[in-house]
Amino acid sequence: MRRAAFRFFALSVKCGLLVLLGMVADAASAVDVTHLAVTSNTVLADFVANVAGGKFQVRALAPAGTDPHTFQPTPASIRLLSQARVVFFNGAGLEEWWDRTIRSVKKPEVAVVELSQGLATIGMSGANHGSHGQTEGRDPHVWLDPNLVKVYADKIRDTLSRVDSTNAGFYADCARAYQAKLDGLDDWIRSELQKVPAARRKLVTFHSAFRYFARRYGLTVRGFVVESPGKEPSAKALADLTRQIKQEEIPAVFAEADFNAKLLETLARDAGVKVVTNLYDGSLSNGPPADTYIHMMRHNVNQMVNALK
Repeated sequence: MRRAAFRFFALSVKCGLLVLLGMVADAASAVDVTHLAVTSNTVLADFVANVAGGKFQVRALAPAGTDPHTFQPTPASIRLLSQARVVFFNGAGLEEWWDRTIRSVKKPEVAVVELSQGLATIGMSGANHGSHGQTEGRDPHVWLDPNLVKVYADKIRDTLSRVDSTNAGFYADCARAYQAKLDGLDDWIRSELQKVPAARRKLVTFHSAFRYFARRYGLTVRGFVVESPGKEPSAKALADLTRQIKQEEIPAVFAEADFNAKLLETLARDAGVKVVTNLYDGSLSNGPPADTYIHMMRHNVNQMVNALK
């Protein structure tokens, strides 16, 4: 038993160190195109880096701090995509720019993987995700449930193993090590949210992105300013939301750091509640507090708990 525990610990350390090496290589200007994995955004890049364990150089098309819905590829990002050996994107309508981008550089020998495919996604209230071509009105923000990220890790493991079968066992070990970290994150989030009284576990956000998170952890999404970035709300919708916040005694409202929070700040002032403007969802940050997915989730939960309890 002790030997198995030690092996797992050693494996976690090994994979973690190799991830750091891969991230250092990722920051360099040169790209090893023989082992290059490209993702649509930085959150997915972190997942792939953890499973790849340094054996692939991992690059994200949409850089940190960029909205993955509306990112516009540059000539440099198109060139990077054309060099990839394997490509990962979220799908479910998140990347409105994806289809035309991948069509422009698609190579039959390159594996292109939609990580959300096959998952039971949550339906949106409208026929589409704001102005962003949401697939059949489905919510794409699957990764905000760490338990579902474990499914992403399985898909990444299987894909890397097909592309580089020699190291299939290594990818399986790194996937298991990362999934164990996700289990630890899941337990921690549940424990932290117990600090918030049940009657106050209500979310009002700028962008409608936290349904999977709320479903996993017993919160209720009571409203949002925009269903998707780029779709401005009407004055009546804002007034109705302000009135709802007052009536339901919602303690705080939240916005992501990547968006202009002016509308939400005005709403919070009119409703007389706290406003938090530094959550993250579709993009990591350059450095703390959200430079990895696990750091991002811990930061978001800390912000929520402090504002709601």
